[in-house]
Amino acid sequence: MYVNCRNQKTMITMQQTCLLISICVLISFGPVTGFSQQRFDGYFNNLIIPSQGSAGKPLKQNITTDYSDYTYKVSGRGRPSARLISEQLFKKLRNETFTPNSRNLTALFAFFSQLVAMELIDTDDTTCPVELLSIPVPKCDPEFDTACTGTQHLPYERISYDKRTGQSPNVPRKQVNKATSYIDGSFVYGNNLIRALYLQGNRSPKLASGDAWSKYPQKNEEGLAFVANPDPVEHAYHDQYKYWKLGDKHVQENPALLSLGVLFFRWHNYLVDKLDSKKHHGFDETFSLARQWVIASLQSVIMYEWLPELLGESLPKYTGYKSDIYPDVTSIFDAAAMRYILTLIPAGIYQRNSRCEYAIQGKYEGVRLCNSYWRSQDILMEREDEVEETLMGLATQVAEAEDVKMVEDIQSKYYGPLHFSRHDLISQTIMRGRDYGLPDYNTVRVQIGLERITSWDDINPWLNQTNPNLLQTLRYLYGTLDNIDVFVGGMFETTPEGPGELFRTVIVDQFTRIRDGDRFWFENTENRQFTDEEIRQIRTLKLSDIIVNASKVDASDIQENVFTFTAEGSGKCSEAKYLPEQVLEPCTPHQGYDYFAGSEASYIIIWVSFGLIPFLCFFVVFLLSKCKQWRYNRTVQLLQKNLKETLGNQAGFETFYDDIGKIKGPQTQFKGTEWLWDEETRLVIIRIHHECVLDIVNLKGKPLRTVNMKDMKHVQCTLSSNKKRNVVLIRVSKEYDVVIELSNESQRRIFVETLQHTLANAGASIDYQEAKLKNIYKKAFTQKKRNQLLEKFFKTVFSEAFQMDYDPTLDQDEIEMRQARDILETELTKEEFASALAVKPNTDFVENMFALMDTDHNGYISFREFLNAIVMLSKGSGQNKLQTLFRMFDHDGNGTLDRDELLKLFSSLLEMANSSLTRKETEDLVDSMCKQHGLTSHDAINFDDFCTILSPHMDKIWNAGLEWKGCRNYIPTSGDDRKRSAEARKRTGQSSDVTRFLKSDSQASISSIDSSSMDTNLGTNVGTKRTGFIAIRETYTPLKAKMRRLKHFVENNRQHIFYLVLFFGICLGLFAERFYYYTVEREHSGLRAIMSYGISTTRGAAAAMSFCFSLLLLTMVRNTITFLRGTFLNLYVPFDSVVSFHKVVAWAALFFTALHVVGYGFNFYQLATQPTKYFCIFDTVVFRADILPTFNFWFFGNVTGFTGLLLVIVICIIYVFATQTARRLVFNAFWLSHKLIAILYVLTILHGASMIVQKPMFYLYFVGPAIIFTIDKVISLSRKRMEIAIVRAENLASDITFIEFKRPPRFEYKSGQWVRIACSSQGQNEYHPFTLTSAPHEDTLSLHIRAVGPWTHAFRSLFDQDCLKESPYPKLFLDGPYGAGQQDWYTYDVSVLVGAGIGVTPYASILKDFVHMATIKSTYKIRCQKLYFIWVTGSQRHFEWLLDILQEVEAIDQKGIVSTDIFITQFFQNFDLRTAMLYICEEHFQKVSGGRSVFTNLKASTHFGRPHLGSMFKTVHRAHPMVRKVGVFSCGPPGVTKSVERACVESSRTTKALFEHHFENF
Repeated sequence: MYVNCRNQKTMITMQQTCLLISICVLISFGPVTGFSQQRFDGYFNNLIIPSQGSAGKPLKQNITTDYSDYTYKVSGRGRPSARLISEQLFKKLRNETFTPNSRNLTALFAFFSQLVAMELIDTDDTTCPVELLSIPVPKCDPEFDTACTGTQHLPYERISYDKRTGQSPNVPRKQVNKATSYIDGSFVYGNNLIRALYLQGNRSPKLASGDAWSKYPQKNEEGLAFVANPDPVEHAYHDQYKYWKLGDKHVQENPALLSLGVLFFRWHNYLVDKLDSKKHHGFDETFSLARQWVIASLQSVIMYEWLPELLGESLPKYTGYKSDIYPDVTSIFDAAAMRYILTLIPAGIYQRNSRCEYAIQGKYEGVRLCNSYWRSQDILMEREDEVEETLMGLATQVAEAEDVKMVEDIQSKYYGPLHFSRHDLISQTIMRGRDYGLPDYNTVRVQIGLERITSWDDINPWLNQTNPNLLQTLRYLYGTLDNIDVFVGGMFETTPEGPGELFRTVIVDQFTRIRDGDRFWFENTENRQFTDEEIRQIRTLKLSDIIVNASKVDASDIQENVFTFTAEGSGKCSEAKYLPEQVLEPCTPHQGYDYFAGSEASYIIIWVSFGLIPFLCFFVVFLLSKCKQWRYNRTVQLLQKNLKETLGNQAGFETFYDDIGKIKGPQTQFKGTEWLWDEETRLVIIRIHHECVLDIVNLKGKPLRTVNMKDMKHVQCTLSSNKKRNVVLIRVSKEYDVVIELSNESQRRIFVETLQHTLANAGASIDYQEAKLKNIYKKAFTQKKRNQLLEKFFKTVFSEAFQMDYDPTLDQDEIEMRQARDILETELTKEEFASALAVKPNTDFVENMFALMDTDHNGYISFREFLNAIVMLSKGSGQNKLQTLFRMFDHDGNGTLDRDELLKLFSSLLEMANSSLTRKETEDLVDSMCKQHGLTSHDAINFDDFCTILSPHMDKIWNAGLEWKGCRNYIPTSGDDRKRSAEARKRTGQSSDVTRFLKSDSQASISSIDSSSMDTNLGTNVGTKRTGFIAIRETYTPLKAKMRRLKHFVENNRQHIFYLVLFFGICLGLFAERFYYYTVEREHSGLRAIMSYGISTTRGAAAAMSFCFSLLLLTMVRNTITFLRGTFLNLYVPFDSVVSFHKVVAWAALFFTALHVVGYGFNFYQLATQPTKYFCIFDTVVFRADILPTFNFWFFGNVTGFTGLLLVIVICIIYVFATQTARRLVFNAFWLSHKLIAILYVLTILHGASMIVQKPMFYLYFVGPAIIFTIDKVISLSRKRMEIAIVRAENLASDITFIEFKRPPRFEYKSGQWVRIACSSQGQNEYHPFTLTSAPHEDTLSLHIRAVGPWTHAFRSLFDQDCLKESPYPKLFLDGPYGAGQQDWYTYDVSVLVGAGIGVTPYASILKDFVHMATIKSTYKIRCQKLYFIWVTGSQRHFEWLLDILQEVEAIDQKGIVSTDIFITQFFQNFDLRTAMLYICEEHFQKVSGGRSVFTNLKASTHFGRPHLGSMFKTVHRAHPMVRKVGVFSCGPPGVTKSVERACVESSRTTKALFEHHFENF
């Protein structure tokens, strides 16, 4: 029973294709006995073996293959080049161009032979990936090596094969035939149902027509597949959508073949009309019946008209269908025997009309075959009936002679791909036989039952007589009869009577099997397709009958047998025509093609743009920072403007008072803007005193500058003469100028008149001159210019004082003498002198020191005065330095210091140190010092008494000088100076280390602890001291020292090293695995053949990159990490380094991303230079053969390329905005850009979704971390919306804001942990991290937040009492707590806490927690028994809130388990004279105050300068010799943590203890 797999609609849409395929699949597996209709694909023709002879089956190998490796490598390795054989044996010579066929076979016979070949054979598909072989071109080849390089090659692409073969010698490679092996009308209908349905007209049994007269097929609007080869004339592809829809994919090759295709298209429709005229059938049934008749017509014409003409004999009589005979096409038939027809094909095609008038193509006769390849449709559409003219012309045109010579159009001007527009079909045919693994000519003869040829003459006796030289050439090329290619040997058997013995045998065998093995053969009466009468009709049908009935050609226009031409039966045209090459137009020359052409600009632009993306992102960061700065400046300007309007612009006359309420006198003040430099200005108030003093203060009254004009006899003033005429410049000698911009010209006039009047009262005059504003700004001697001059001044002075080699003239290439003179004439003001000392100018110390140096009392220090003072302080003896200090405070010059002067001396020193001592405490300190040396009864002391007081501390003063912190960059370094200091220390036998000045009681700091005073039991202090402790160090060889250093480094960082090695090992392992896989295991896929090692590199980088980007999520699960810190895993995983590890992973991901991108830069170039057919390796991307995917396609025309472009942009944005610079300048942009990580993951998933190269693998790395991250994020989100009420808030000194807020229910945390908070008024989604300063036992939470950025400054302003007034506190949103490395302080026997700046906040919580546990006697719960706290701060007043906590700790800590050292860095170093005096004060104050510091009011030791951490850690080890592991925790700027790290490494190397460092940076 016939099962119809067609829909009711005969014309289907693309959406129905899948349904039809499914139906056909079901049919294929249905009962085989039910089929009575011939399928399009040849299946179930043989009911025993359904696939026998079907389309897509391998060629039959009826002879043993001879692959060189017995499996797949081509045979004939030692044979000559196929091109050389073609040139030497098959090329027509110039005297051989007129060679008509001796049997008068027509050109129609030759091209119909092509139709027969296409009906049975479709082996044009190449392997995928393409296996390219090279055919060497002989040197100086006239077609392909015109430059005589001898290096040219012809490409040969191996034929597609069954992937199940070619794996072993037992199953050698078998090529696939895409056509059926039956004569079943595949040329007309195609070889599959889908194509046939698209060929059929809509609701019609006819084939779809594109015109009303059904002359031509419909255009290929659906895009059916055709073989795409470029037109060798235009060197371009034609649009396949404009092709006619026909069954065979090759039908457009030449006009003759296309004419035959149109003929059978019309023949089908003609038969439909005939069938409908006899009996009306349904659409499907009529189509099927017409198809049966078309197939039967082809079978009859081929088997009983064409084949006898080819062989000169008929096949044996048909005896019926034989199911045991296989009809499959053999490899020898495809690669050799059927290629015999090439000798018949002419160089051109004649076209004529019914009057025997031949068409002329310009000045040439006929259509040149080589110039008509793949442009056949255009040629046939030039005239209305050109199909008929072509068929009639072919019927009267004689084919080429049957010999071994081929026309140029076949032998050298055959079509090829774009990059090789002309090819050699003979060379390709020879290579096809080698590709199929065919054995040599003699072996084939033997295997098919013929005799072996033993003599060269026996190959072709006729040829030996007519052209013996040709046989000699054959012998010369091959050398032996057992090495001849089968096609060459077969062709050499050719005689004028047709093919030789070999090809004849193969052809007879093949067509006999095709006929006898076809169940649907028209003569098979068992299938009951046709009646006996119909069989007789079909049996007598000739091709001429089809031409006459299916076209306008009359029976008299052509002969009855169109395959041969005879004068008797030729019809109207009694003369045969032969078309020699001489009368045809020349073939267009061979051309190459650059597939990259047109992509150069886009390739360069895109990759340059890629390189510019990071710079563009940096530029955006720059713009955002400038916009931010502009908004800030704008806000400031608006505030200044409002304040200025509030204060008013008019001059005012007011009375001012000094600090003690005394009237200073009347002053006139003006509001204006001071110009400083370029666009730098500030709003100021200018006060003119009647004493000729000009004060410049800011709007809050803070002094900015004072200009004393008392001693000025003439004041030069320059007024602006253009614009608003409101600028005035006052020239100040020995200082820098004052440039003031008043509100208007009127205000300036009042200002100048007031200044003139004030100066006139003092007996001075003022000179006016006008200048343009631009010139005023240019000539003004600004503070910046003054600083540049002072820089040379200080360098010159210090070089003279320290005898250094410095020449100010070397700072510039050319310097005028006037500049050198300016340096010598420069004089310092008191403010500049104070700036050099880095102290305030209004302190007593500066006042007295300046007065002492100003020997001429003119209010300035000259070059000579300053130099003398520097020399004395640097080279003078200790007594000379004390003499200087004594004279500074001997105001009356009587050689003695009374009590008030002595008190003022020490008060000035304590004032510079920001001491909080009251006057009473200072008096007690001075009394103590005097009492100690028996000077209590003295009302005044002389210099000797002064020396007596300081005599115990002369070692401190010996090398002391003044540290010029304000100009340290100008001081040249000196090795001699350091040498002198070392010699001085040696002379005094004392060390300059700060640790020598520390106290030695039981609560001493680190520096005061001696190992000899410590018991071996941990934490036990012994009051006695033993002296004479000597440390003995082992002597190491350099190698041992390096090994020990390495050992300690590994011990200190063993966990970090392990996980880094593990991480990078996984990355490199993933990279190596993918690299190896695509290099070796997937080499057969063809990816590496196209993209070389670029594909291996990019896939390896993609694997490592996927791992890194997925791992990044695990470094951001704060809640999970915090939880894991409390488990045993904290012993094995360094969770405190998660931020650093996050950066390492991010940098690794960036590296592999860059490698991936750069790799694809090369890959895309390789892809853009390949032919389209090479892209068959991409299973998920289908390319039309006539479309060339350019570089733009790979970048923008597919999801993978476009998402890759977006990924690069997103990654650049994320990484650039994550840099330290970007975070500092535009933190909000950094925070927002980091949220793009979600888009990055989405794009990454889409990037691999196309599966162009491989199946997506990113999810394998991503799913696990994504789930953990999502759960962690849900936990955070569940807390974020919890509003926290503020209990207390206060703005402290040094821009610190204290916040105390309620503790949420079930909020558990450890000391040292941190939280993230957001403020309702600042944006509920903008969270910032801060360390908790409260202890876990406290009922509330507290934070100390320092204002260092826009958010923190704005947050601080919320709690300004003036702004807050009666308003409630804003709400906070809390997220946390999160773990930090500081929380593990209790896991060590001894812990050292190092805090710098605001980095002390975690230690506030730790100290309170530790002391609390000690108070309630719970220290047994923790391991830590001794805690050292080192606080490094610029000034103790910067963090006065911490002093309160430390005082609380000292009050509770009665056992001395907490040791505290405070280092004040924003003061003078230990070699400074003032520092030595302060240490003296410190020692005496501790005696009178019970051990409290004069600076902090704490019992903790206070030092000036930076700590020497290495020495301190060694002291810790001496204090606790039994402790083998000391925990060191630091928090602060990177510079501090790095110095702590270096000290830990050094101490671990030089002691027996291991100092493990945990740090946090901010």
